[in-house]
Amino acid sequence: MSDIETKLAAARTRLILDKPFLGALVLRLPMVAANPNWCATTATDARKFYFNPDYIDSLSLDQTQFVLAHEAMHCALSHFARRGHRVKKRWDVACDFAVNPLLVQDGLKPPPGALVLDLYFGMAAEEIYPCIDDNNTDEPMDDHVYDGEESGEGGGSQQGENPEPRQGTKSGEEDPETGSSQRPPQADEEESRGSGASQPPPLSASERESLSSKWQQY
Repeated sequence: MSDIETKLAAARTRLILDKPFLGALVLRLPMVAANPNWCATTATDARKFYFNPDYIDSLSLDQTQFVLAHEAMHCALSHFARRGHRVKKRWDVACDFAVNPLLVQDGLKPPPGALVLDLYFGMAAEEIYPCIDDNNTDEPMDDHVYDGEESGEGGGSQQGENPEPRQGTKSGEEDPETGSSQRPPQADEEESRGSGASQPPPLSASERESLSSKWQQY
């Protein structure tokens, strides 16, 4: 196990001991080293926790706990299934403003760049979204890769149930219902060379519905 993986495992264990609710949610997200070409910090597709090793290396253990809990809360709150026709960038910012004050209130230490405003404490992303100006320059602290720029009602893709991956991504992520994987051989070859996992494709409408139900159970 690398030093980065050891650090993540230690942060997750501390969450389980100190914050059992958050720790139980974090356990539902396998930790995967991502290719830094697309993942500058951390990311989630509602199935896994993706991380840039250099970014995790720059954080303290307390901050590492925060980023783990941050991704788990996006999933637990089904942010991946609630965007509807809202603009992705504004929705992503609203979701970060909804999650981060909750974690700070719970005693976790945010990393540099985390969006935190006491004004939004206890507000849902849908309530925060209208407060975000069209020209707002805030950036989420992570990548929300569960959907693309286009979104249908309820967050589903307008390209149908099985959208093609965005340019620069590879298909083959594990199916949330069957658990099967159709990863192309070249994707495994890239990861074996240490380049990190490629960016997963956006979730289809059926995947969103299935994962939302699972996270509500969790």
